[in-house]
Amino acid sequence: MTATPDAGDTPRALLHKSYADWTEADIWAVFASAIAKDAPLPGIEALLAEHRATFSDALAQVRGEHAACRPRYFRAADGRPLVNPLNLEHFLRLLHQFQWRLHEQGAPEPLLDSLFWVMKGRCGINLFYRQKVGAFFFALHALGTVIGYGDFGDFMILTQACTIGHNDGRYPVIGDGLYMSPGSSILGGCRIGRNVHLATGALVIDRDIPDDVVVFGRGRDLTFKENSGQWVRNFFDFELLNITRGINF
Repeated sequence: MTATPDAGDTPRALLHKSYADWTEADIWAVFASAIAKDAPLPGIEALLAEHRATFSDALAQVRGEHAACRPRYFRAADGRPLVNPLNLEHFLRLLHQFQWRLHEQGAPEPLLDSLFWVMKGRCGINLFYRQKVGAFFFALHALGTVIGYGDFGDFMILTQACTIGHNDGRYPVIGDGLYMSPGSSILGGCRIGRNVHLATGALVIDRDIPDDVVVFGRGRDLTFKENSGQWVRNFFDFELLNITRGINF
């Protein structure tokens, strides 16, 4: 018999609650329901229920990240973090963290592949569960984005139609504070510095990029200008983060 995810409130009550007031049980109920509707594996809700503790750990990380974000969809006016499984950007981050943790724990591949199926179909992004991403990873409106393997830093923001992947079996190493504008790509044996912003349509392939620059152009025809870090600063509340992490850009 298929297990029913425990709901903190009835569906009608959830309609009238602020997302900041949604409990873990509320978020789990919606999250598990969405996966059950899309996943190809029969009876997946019962399997998910066996991994509720892993979901709790993933949710705690996402809540902590959202607490340090400035945009209104991530943090309430009173400072409380918002984790809204009806927002596909929140759902994506939560689902990838859940998948990656299950992978690290040795969960069966059919379960992991079913979760990946949901992510790719529902969120329109290719980000495999074997790829670890850094803390404060945000894919914003990232339809058509393909994220392959590599070594990723923290504070990474991606947008639509971005690509990260290999070239001739070589993979990129990416520093903290990357912002990828729409249509930008990083391919091959690149070393991307700290606080780098790829402009719209920029293509970096088998090339090292220094710290603190905006990158324009494609392939061998790249130009740089100084990066003020505006995009990353506007998104993250570094005054709050400095209390616990000592990080700034």
